Amino acid sequence: MSRNQQMHRRRAVRLCCMLLGVSLLGGCAKTPEESVVKLKGRAAGDGYEEAASEPAGHTLREILEAPEHYESETKDPTGKLTVITDAQVEIPEAEGVSTIAVSQHPFGQEEIDRITEALFGEAEIYDYYSYTEKTKEDYRAWIEELEGYVAAGNLDPYREGTDSEGNYVYDIYEVIEQAKRDYEKAPEKAEGKMVRPQYGLETEIGMGETEVQEDSFSGIVDTGDGKLYQYDIFSYGPVPMRVQVKRLGNTAHAGLEQPEWWDCQSMEGGEVSCSEEEVRTKAGISLEEAKEMADEKAAALGFSDMDLVSWDYALRSRKWEETGTPDFWKDEENQAGYLLHYARRLGGVPVTYTIDEGGAYEDIEGTTETWSYERLDFYVTKEGIDRLDLTNQYEIGEVRTENVKLLPFSEVMEIYEKMMQIQNADVLNYEDSRTYQIDRITFGYTRIYEPSTDNRQGVLVPAWDFFGSFEVPGRENNKTPNQSFLTINGADGSVIDRNLGY
Repeated sequence: MSRNQQMHRRRAVRLCCMLLGVSLLGGCAKTPEESVVKLKGRAAGDGYEEAASEPAGHTLREILEAPEHYESETKDPTGKLTVITDAQVEIPEAEGVSTIAVSQHPFGQEEIDRITEALFGEAEIYDYYSYTEKTKEDYRAWIEELEGYVAAGNLDPYREGTDSEGNYVYDIYEVIEQAKRDYEKAPEKAEGKMVRPQYGLETEIGMGETEVQEDSFSGIVDTGDGKLYQYDIFSYGPVPMRVQVKRLGNTAHAGLEQPEWWDCQSMEGGEVSCSEEEVRTKAGISLEEAKEMADEKAAALGFSDMDLVSWDYALRSRKWEETGTPDFWKDEENQAGYLLHYARRLGGVPVTYTIDEGGAYEDIEGTTETWSYERLDFYVTKEGIDRLDLTNQYEIGEVRTENVKLLPFSEVMEIYEKMMQIQNADVLNYEDSRTYQIDRITFGYTRIYEPSTDNRQGVLVPAWDFFGSFEVPGRENNKTPNQSFLTINGADGSVIDRNLGY
């Protein structure tokens, strides 16, 4: 197992541990009184019943007998766990829904070439390590910067703090000495090596060492119009396919220092405001214009059945990350734009977007390879696509059950109200009370699979998701954008663990 695979597996295991209690309580259940183990993956597509033929013109909302708005309030026997539902009920404009087989889209050299061509055309692509090798000038500037901190009496410029003995974790004097030693060995000019994006390249990683990138590729793309992009392709564990593109600054070195984007919903209540007027003014484009750019790139990648399903304003600031107290809107280096989430829309029914990546391990010692969900995300500014993330492209297969029979909305709500209490009962072991506020109920597709049987094939099934926030006395309201607190299979009523993917 490669170093990347080990790292991501540990991350997945940690996430699984955090949610293990919920998983054990939730499981797959039709009702809280009767725990039913349901088929998963491709086999599940054969276990559903077709709906009786409906008169033409009936919509999903009419078939499901679902209102546009739903309200209820439930409490556990102790009165300490409350679920308040005051939610819009989002149902796509369609006349039915099927179950559809999906598998992992092949990802070999042919596919890497196709994606590279779609993204960059004839642009020059360089090996990341050779292009970004630090030169004598880079080290000279870095040494001057560090010595400037020392002269100003700032011995902890990156705020890493001190250890148990009061010594700075970041030893700036040792860093300066090492930088001076590296300066002597550094070249006058970095010689970028042009390459074809692929797995298996042997690259120089500095200090005379080389490494074969068996399941990854990192490059710098020069599009010839003054723009540079970092281009990464890799595979590991639950992610057999991932493509990332990030726009850099005027030089690759400057770009490497830029912080990540932040979506505005996750920053609510923080030091930087994300008001619509300020973001749109700073971004310089409208949502419609950003969507047009992303649509064009999605089409170039061949995703004719994908479109925008969720979005947010987004901010990016170098100064913010370095000081923690920016004047974001006055700093010209800061950026504002849009985060756009794309997903499949099949027969008018979209795959519901949630923050869960899927592909977690059911138990810590598990050895079965898992499979995360398909993703396509864009960060867009007036300059164009600033970042693109593509994960686990699906191969859409045959329809398993045409016009599947769906549970009526009222029955789904009975399951929801009981399972929210059961799946969250354990929180009272370490909290005095908790109140959920559910403000959005969504009907759409989700993918389920059976990793122990086939970890690269599954089925899209209709599902209900419940979004909102929760409150715990003495803490801030906990609202994570696009976090589904419960997912219910719309055909058989079983509970789907989105963290696991089944």
